[in-house]
Amino acid sequence: MVSAAGLALLLLGCAGLLWPAGARYIDYCPKGWSYYKFSCFRYFSEPETWDGAERQCQASHANAHLAWVEEPREAATLQKVISYYQRAQPVWVGLHYRRESQTWQWASGDKYSTKSGLAGNGALGGTCGVLTHLSGFTVWSSADCAQQHHYICKFIPSH
Repeated sequence: MVSAAGLALLLLGCAGLLWPAGARYIDYCPKGWSYYKFSCFRYFSEPETWDGAERQCQASHANAHLAWVEEPREAATLQKVISYYQRAQPVWVGLHYRRESQTWQWASGDKYSTKSGLAGNGALGGTCGVLTHLSGFTVWSSADCAQQHHYICKFIPSH
């Protein structure tokens, strides 16, 4: 038999009052989206330019952008999502080169850091980031933004 205090705790937990601020439930990604921690990812196989892919990401869900990576395990998850769908086509991610600041930046607005666990090479002349099968989708390289490739989107859901 459950005590009155136990029942009260159970009800508060069900009401979400015991969840830490910012906590999210496990089923927070919409159908067709994969999740990693607090982020949702979706792979798209319709080829787009980098700008077109970014627009499609934004149209696919509120606050979605071409995928950005914040930590090594997330980079590994991104690689697994891509490899689940295909193993040969280049895939746009949210990196682009900002000439005015001479830095690589994510479409989400964050500055690129090698601490994310996604190594890269921006020396190939392009100004947009792409993952290729040559690295097993684990190292980004630069490409001409006008090329058309598959792409992967990401968003962080609000609860």
